[in-house]
Parts: sequence; structure tokens; C-alpha cells
Amino acid sequence: MAWLLVPKAGRASTSQLVYLDELLRAFPNPQFGPVLVLLAQQPEFQTPLNLTKLCLALKHVGPPFDVAPLEALQARLGPDNDSAGRLAFIIRVGREWVPPVLDARAEAALRDVRDALCARGEYERRRASVREQWLPQVYAQLDDDAARLVMADELATLGDPWGEFIVLQCSPAPDEARVHALLHAHRSTWEAPLGPLVAPARTRFERGFPVAVQLGEWAALHDSWPEPSAAWSTVREIDWGGGFDTEWFMHAHLRGVRRIRRMAFAAAYNLDLHPAVSRLELCESGGSGAHLAAGPGVGWAATFERLALLPSLSWLELRDAGPVGLRHCASSSLARKLERLDADRQAAWRLTVRPAEQVPLEATLVSEEAVGLFVKVLRAAEGFGTRGLRVRCERKLRSWEMRDLKQATEAYAHVEWA
Repeated sequence: MAWLLVPKAGRASTSQLVYLDELLRAFPNPQFGPVLVLLAQQPEFQTPLNLTKLCLALKHVGPPFDVAPLEALQARLGPDNDSAGRLAFIIRVGREWVPPVLDARAEAALRDVRDALCARGEYERRRASVREQWLPQVYAQLDDDAARLVMADELATLGDPWGEFIVLQCSPAPDEARVHALLHAHRSTWEAPLGPLVAPARTRFERGFPVAVQLGEWAALHDSWPEPSAAWSTVREIDWGGGFDTEWFMHAHLRGVRRIRRMAFAAAYNLDLHPAVSRLELCESGGSGAHLAAGPGVGWAATFERLALLPSLSWLELRDAGPVGLRHCASSSLARKLERLDADRQAAWRLTVRPAEQVPLEATLVSEEAVGLFVKVLRAAEGFGTRGLRVRCERKLRSWEMRDLKQATEAYAHVEWA
């Protein structure tokens, strides 16, 4: 019903009548009265057909409802409006309605409700006071549990389940069953301070606070994102899932983010110089990855050089990667500062580069159908260094396929076959 109150160009009045027809088939509920009265203020309800449906709906749900807007509508009606009599009847019903006298049992129930609401209000005020006092200290000392445990004790004293949850997750041996039960019952409440950007039930909590989030459909559908609240201060990992807002990501409350997952490669060039991101997962697109750009005139080399400027980036993950992208990465200044690179093509091959290891490169062939592509990957990986390579094959290969792989590894000084 609230949807009907939102003006929208091109919306047909027939859709409103459909909703009113549905209401007439439902159990009479006076709570719909105020919404129906608001509908009476819309010009289309001056027409006889719409006005008749509205009057029938008001009669169906019954009073109490405010008659002043209905009287204003009555004054606007033309003298020949066939539904004027129906509206006059509804106005009279609303005017003459007298609240029923409650018996002793109903009065007692009303008092109980009023007392419960007052108690709930007092509880919310006390809980809000505890959070206002301690949350700024928690956000200012993220690596120290002292402030959050003091806050947790005060919340637990008030009966707030978040207090118990914080204490359990800070424990060296938490009761995982109880943690799961609390999270199942209150997850949506504890995710709410993060706002509409996060996907429901996808947030990971540690030490009682959100540390890893996945952006949901709202983020993908909106160009302008709401400013991140202080609740984002504890977030260390963001699963981008395709969306990206550079200005939003550079907000002070997101300076603690260390890892970004599932960022589209095409968006990576626009990633500003975030001071803390140390691990970045990029998802390539376009099949083999032979042609991919981060925007008009921006290609592989420019994107990897841009990423090299991130001061803390040391671990890069390339998903759905191809030999062309690997070759450009290996020849960039980014490769010289990375402590680890992981690249793969799902169900085809995997590559891990760790320059500090005794055997810096480890390549795995997952599917025998990808031997040709795997050969190109091994040759492209030479740019990361040829000191040592370990090759794993998860499928038995034919003799000529093994010959092709061995030829592709000839540039490496040391090769291990596993």
C-alpha cells in the first residue's frame, strides 16, 4: 500500500485499483485506514470509479480514520459525481465512530503493553549510552580487546546478546555452538550498522565485530553509495562482487581494509592509492584474456604499473587469468614488489609465485585438455624468474604432451616434477 503513495510517472491508476481489490478480499484491518485516507489526496481518486473503490475499501477496513482529507476531497468533487453519496456516507461513519469502552481485562492488557514499551525504551536508552561511551574507544584501539570486553560486560549486564557474543569470540576456546546460535538469531541486527551495501548473511565476525563483508545487489544497482559509518572501521576484507566506487573506498572509516576480493580487472586502474590494501584479487574477463583494458586507452601494462603504486600491496591474485596478462604482470614493476602471486584458470591450471622460496614458482595442470594453454602459461611465467620451477600434473598425460611441457620448461635452471 505504501508503494501506491510514491508518485511515479506513467503509473496507471488500474494498478491502484488492483491493490484495492486485493484489500477487499483480505481480512478487515483498521490499520489500512490511514493509508487509504492518504490515497484520497491523489487527484485520480476524484473519478467516480476510483472513488467508489476507495469508499468500499474504507467501509471494509472500518474506522477509526481521519475524515478531514475525505471532507477536502468531497469539496473538490463536481456536482455530477456519481460517487459523492458514497463518500458522504463514509465521512459520516468516520465522524460518528466512538471508541469502545474497554473492560477491566482489556485495560489491564493495555497497561501491560504500556509498561513493556516504557521498559523497552529505558533498556534501549541504557544500551545506546553504553555503545556511545565505548564504541569510539573500540574503533580507536582495534588491536586491543580491553575496550570491547569492558563494553561487552556492560551490555551483557543489560541483557544485550551482543555482549555475550563479543566475550565468546574473544575467548581462546569459544563455545562454537553458542556462537553459531547467537549469530543465527541476531546476525541481521549486527549487520544493520553497515547499511544497505552489504549482502545479508554474508558478513564474517571476529572478536564480536564485522571483519569481512560482501557487497550485495544494492551496491551494483546504485551509482552513489551512502557514506560508510564508523561501524566499517573493523572491516578488513571486502568482497566487491563487481561493484566499485573509488571515492567511497577512500573514506577514513575504510582505511583498515587489507584485502579486496573479486574486483573486476577493468576497475583496477581506478583503484586509488589506498594505504592498507595488501592483498588484491582481480577477476579477468573475456575468455583467454588476450584483450582486456581498464578503460578507454588503458591496457594491461598501465594497470599493473598503477597497482605498483599501492604502498602495501604484496599479494596479487588473478582469477580466470591468461598467458597475456601473466606476461604483462611479470614485466611490470609490480612483479618486483610482490611477495606472492596466485593465478589460475578454473578447472584448467594454477600458478603460484613466491620469490623468496627455494623453488619460487609452482605450476599445476588441472585438466589434460588445457595442455596447450598450460605450455603458454609456463613460458609467460619465465618473466617472474627462472631460478626454479615445480610442475604438478593432476591428470596422466600422453608422451607427446609431456614432451611439450618439458620443452616449455627448458629456460628454468631447476625443474621439479611432482
